[in-house]
Amino acid sequence: MKEELNNEQLEKIYDVMEKMYNGDISRSKGIKECLDIDNKKIYGGSSFDLLYAMYQCMRGGKRFTRNFKHTVMKFFIEKIGNVHGIEELKKALISTKQYMEYSYEVTNNKSKGLVEICGKIIEKNNIKDISFDNLFEDEKTDDEENQYIQTNDKSDNSYSKENFLNEVFISEEKYNTIANLLKRKKNIIFQGSPGVGKTFLAKKLAYSIIKESDDSKIKMVQFHESYSYEDFIIGYKPADKNFELKNGVFYDFCQKASSDMDNDYFFIIDEINRGNISKIFGELLMLIEHDNRDAEIILPYNNESFSVPNNLYIIGMMNTADRSIAVIDYALRRRFCFVDIEPAFGNEKFINYLKEKSINDNLINKINTKFIDLNNIIKNDKTLGRGCTIGHSYFCSKIDEAEYKNIIEYEIAPTLREYWFDNEEKAEKEIKKLLDI
Repeated sequence: MKEELNNEQLEKIYDVMEKMYNGDISRSKGIKECLDIDNKKIYGGSSFDLLYAMYQCMRGGKRFTRNFKHTVMKFFIEKIGNVHGIEELKKALISTKQYMEYSYEVTNNKSKGLVEICGKIIEKNNIKDISFDNLFEDEKTDDEENQYIQTNDKSDNSYSKENFLNEVFISEEKYNTIANLLKRKKNIIFQGSPGVGKTFLAKKLAYSIIKESDDSKIKMVQFHESYSYEDFIIGYKPADKNFELKNGVFYDFCQKASSDMDNDYFFIIDEINRGNISKIFGELLMLIEHDNRDAEIILPYNNESFSVPNNLYIIGMMNTADRSIAVIDYALRRRFCFVDIEPAFGNEKFINYLKEKSINDNLINKINTKFIDLNNIIKNDKTLGRGCTIGHSYFCSKIDEAEYKNIIEYEIAPTLREYWFDNEEKAEKEIKKLLDI
């Protein structure tokens, strides 16, 4: 979500942090004032606490270990120089340089944008005794870097809201609602019956917010009964003849996002209700809350601080048809927004999609009318309900009458027989209606 604080807000926030640093106001009061200045609620209290800690390090020429958006860091570095002079500016630059070296050691991230910002500040202020050149041991030459850029050009991977609306069968109004919910809450769950395109929707939504089809900023996992805290966060894993402490997938992805605060990152969890939520998230249930982003806790395994960054968004998917799964953990439910994803039968976008696949008009009409009727029957069945409706993704490839029949007989019919396992006559009746028998 690319909203940023404007210069007027940054000026006010900087003034507040100067007062905190000088002891004129308490840290808690200062953070509250920063939250009031941020009237769009772009950041939470923990994020402003992080920014103040970074400011303290800059003033003292000490290393900080977590960064902020580069536009904000640039403002603070330059403002320190303007207010306190060249020597204080040098301290801020040294502090930032030490962060970059630390970040590279931990995440292998070269903070390229921040290097360029600091380089321009050094040039502008004619500073001779600080340099950000050749900061990393394996720095590429200009020719090598240019070759890398050319062979990794992602200009053709741009992806917009319009691309999303062309590919996903939901309205612009619903897209805007989902995007706003995710921006505010940071965590969202798509819930619906199998085959409604929850996974497809989640990934395309991430692309539309990132503005490009960049899978390096997306991580997807699937929860299951055996999934654990050690898989997700950190824990001991077998290695040769011993056990080693290894980071989990969420831990590493948080580190990656933390080192690139100018971009948004998306962690997608399929079948989120299949896992033991308390067991998997542990103490991180607190940190994923939007108000606690950038807040730090000490992890018991390595006794090191850890946080979930403000630029990381969690999208979960939940299958509402599987009645073997218990009700989702209420502690998790409170931290997510839930959005129902419905089958697209009868949706104008879905109908046009089928036409673009050169599917026969009579078959298009059959698919839509028959499954609207079937889903209405399922919704009105007290033992099933809307969570068990049939999704449209069965028909998202090019099909003909023969393929339609195969989909009904070998994919949908078994599901209907399971739905009405205690009423075989009912199941067969609905299957025959789909097959025009």
